[in-house]
Amino acid sequence: MSSRRLATGLAASLLALAPAARAQNKSADAGAPLTDHREILVPVPAGSVEVLRIDNPMGRVDVRGSSKIDAIHVVADKRAATPEALGRLRVHYAAFQNGEVQIDTRVELQGGERSVPLSGSGIDLVVEVPPDVAIEAKTFGGDVTATGLHAGARLETTGGRIGVSDVSGGVVTRQLRGGQHVAGVEGDVDLDGVEGDLDLQRLAGGRVDARVVDGSIRAEDVRSTWVRLRTTTGQIVLLGVIRPGARYDLRSYAGDVRVVAMAAPPPFELRARSAAAVESAYALRAAGHQGDWTRAFWGNTGNGTRAALLEVSAVLGRVVIQPPTTADLH
Repeated sequence: MSSRRLATGLAASLLALAPAARAQNKSADAGAPLTDHREILVPVPAGSVEVLRIDNPMGRVDVRGSSKIDAIHVVADKRAATPEALGRLRVHYAAFQNGEVQIDTRVELQGGERSVPLSGSGIDLVVEVPPDVAIEAKTFGGDVTATGLHAGARLETTGGRIGVSDVSGGVVTRQLRGGQHVAGVEGDVDLDGVEGDLDLQRLAGGRVDARVVDGSIRAEDVRSTWVRLRTTTGQIVLLGVIRPGARYDLRSYAGDVRVVAMAAPPPFELRARSAAAVESAYALRAAGHQGDWTRAFWGNTGNGTRAALLEVSAVLGRVVIQPPTTADLH
């Protein structure tokens, strides 16, 4: 056993630590996969775990904040086409003296174990952790979700969906394709995707930075003072209250960009670039051009209200600033 691991024997394979696991089930349906359900409740001293890292290239990961502050509960559902393939699937758990816990999935191949995605076999993980543990979770083709956490989450997947809810402490995501839903975050948000829509709701950290290449972004009730939303081929909709003094940087190359103000906005400066004239429900005072960009103002700061800054670009689309329509509220 490595000297970095806790001497209490917490480092082990879930294959060995689950004597009460349910036996594999054979379905009556021809061709249905065999399954094996295993779980373990690992006691940990309160406050001894600072970060949990999960790497599961063979399925999905669902991380949930638990009411238990002195235990980590791991549930593994394995599936495979044959008993021999099912018996080669592994889930490993290791705890280290520096406050780090690692969970990873592997498959026995050619006398060793490898952490690789498989065709026809897989493992799905549900992990309940003390809510003050920071989370880093990675999958390949499976979804990855996190909810009820107080120390932030970093989630990464190649081909699954990302879901985040009720998290404080900041969220970072990295995704190749699949789409993301992020809601109820108290902390900075940094989202990156290549293909798939981003759905953002109730974000209250200081910064929101969301980027996608092929997909639309809808951001509702964003209370951050610095907001940057960027896409290449999709549209952007920012729906909510425009905050005094906040900065909004919204850019799409091939889609429309719409700012939907839920209440009368504070004074703002608009810097806009679009394929057509800006469509605004508010009487803007033009302030000239700077290259392809149009500058305009709305409202006044005579009462001491700080002006918001809207930098909005839709190179091949429209820029629209308006109150909500019936469609926006559904």
